[in-house]
Amino acid sequence: MKIGNTDTDLLPCPFCGGEAYLERNHRAFVQGQSTKVTFVRCRRCNARTARFELARFGRSSHSAEAERLAKEAWNRRVR
Repeated sequence: MKIGNTDTDLLPCPFCGGEAYLERNHRAFVQGQSTKVTFVRCRRCNARTARFELARFGRSSHSAEAERLAKEAWNRRVR
C-alpha cells in the first residue's frame, strides 16, 4: 500500500476537517477479484471516497483518470 503525499487540490475532510491524501495502487477485492484501486482518505478519521479501479481506464492513462475521479468525489460538497 502506497500513501501519496497530501495533494494541495484536496479539500479538508467534510466530517472532521482533517488533512486528505490520495491513496494510490491499493490492492482491493472488487467483485471477487483482486485489483488495484485509488481513493482519497482522511488522515484523522479515515473517511474515504469510493474506490476507483485502475484497470478500468486502460493501461496508459488509468492512473490519471482514476485519480481525477477520486479527487472530484472527495471535493464534492452538498450546498
